[in-house]
Amino acid sequence: MLPIVIQEITQAAPVSRSKASSLITAPTVSPSVLNTLNIPASISMRHFCEAKFSNICNTCRDSGQAAQTMANHLATLLIHAGEVTAGNNAKFEVVGNLTNHLLGNLTRDDLTKAQSAANQIKARFHSDIDSQGSTQLDRTLNMLDLPYHKATHESGRMGHAREMHSDVRHFFGNNPYQDLANTLAYCHDHVQIKDDHGMGVGNSLHWGLNEIATAAALATLASESGVDAAGQEALLKVAGAVIPAGTAFNFMPNVGGDGKPGLGTIIEGMLRGKTLPANLSESGREIIAMAYTLAICDTQRNNLAGLARPTDDVIFKNASAVHRLLSNCAEKEPESFGTTFFDNGKLSEAGLALCSKLTSTVEVFEEFPHHTFSTPNLENGKPNNPLSRTFDPGSMTTEERDNAILQLIRNNGSFGSANVARDIESFSGEFSHPVLDHIKQKTILENPKTAFTDAYIKFADELKFQCEAGKMRMDEVLDQIKAMGGSVQRRNQFRPM
Repeated sequence: MLPIVIQEITQAAPVSRSKASSLITAPTVSPSVLNTLNIPASISMRHFCEAKFSNICNTCRDSGQAAQTMANHLATLLIHAGEVTAGNNAKFEVVGNLTNHLLGNLTRDDLTKAQSAANQIKARFHSDIDSQGSTQLDRTLNMLDLPYHKATHESGRMGHAREMHSDVRHFFGNNPYQDLANTLAYCHDHVQIKDDHGMGVGNSLHWGLNEIATAAALATLASESGVDAAGQEALLKVAGAVIPAGTAFNFMPNVGGDGKPGLGTIIEGMLRGKTLPANLSESGREIIAMAYTLAICDTQRNNLAGLARPTDDVIFKNASAVHRLLSNCAEKEPESFGTTFFDNGKLSEAGLALCSKLTSTVEVFEEFPHHTFSTPNLENGKPNNPLSRTFDPGSMTTEERDNAILQLIRNNGSFGSANVARDIESFSGEFSHPVLDHIKQKTILENPKTAFTDAYIKFADELKFQCEAGKMRMDEVLDQIKAMGGSVQRRNQFRPM
């Protein structure tokens, strides 16, 4: 396989294609990296960007020029990944190599320039707000039309991107780089590679590429916003160090630092396994704090107190059947389930977090294929994910489908239910940071994995009982679970990046 050769565009503002053609260098990306990320060498990087990242390119005034700029930035990051060894761990090597290389080269000047670039993106793309309260970058993410990966719900409540922004802003407080961290959090999912059926396939076919390309997308949006070449490069490097390490999630080797595989991100593996680079600079420490905070807010936010949630009124109004199911569970076990998830008859903060967690479970599985490794296989080769948008309803009887959905819910309470405070404490001797200290103080539940696992099982059992009694319909409850999602924006809760 021949290495990809691309044109490098260094202008901050869009230029004509005839002018761009005279500004050529020839950086090359290792074939081992291209193979690992499943980027075909048969097409140019520009055409790959045009095909896979059209929502980013179409947000810019000249989509063709944006594709070329993004191709240049993407290749620059992939070159930092160096060479990787073929095999199951190659994809982790790509992100790990990229992270280690950038951590060793980032400076405080890079952070300052990157934050300035982020604020210019804010000024350019968050000033155009439509009648629904959505900004241009909200619409850029929402145009992907993925159930979970969105900035805002149709209800007007915050979607995942805005929740991430809100969470990170909450934890970064007075940190001098809070604007930069907020931007990286908000934009971390703006690239989502999809297949011909409109399903997200970045995590399965191109693991790590969504997140690396997101960094390239940010630098491209910076170019569109008039940021100079130095500012684009700084934002590219910072985003490339933070977003892939903090949000590319998988079942990885030694993520817990005990030699055993487990779910997590590269940054969690580095911290838990105590494999951070030696002699970290202050800028490197800021990068690690940003990456870890993104990792925690991305998958563990329902374990943390003080964050934006839907309210009890929202759940009661939009998901009365769900509220009733949870109330029934509380009535049956008032001293355990009841005291954990309710307070004076209303959902407590932990109860609201449980509702958010249920919503994300359903929405995430809608983006998975109808056969997935994330749930147990069923007999006779039948689909094991009937929540999928590609699910053929004729492939199962109604009873089989309902039972498969109940099994999916029962088995996923432990996902994203880590004891964050205990994790931070476990590596505090090797790495500490005021932002992580802030996170450590915000635990909702003493033992979240036990509490949420138990709650999912009890919720599924109660749902099964009510459906079999003819008092509820599965599809009605699923619709309500989705309708109750999204955090309510308190006054001044979300300020555009």
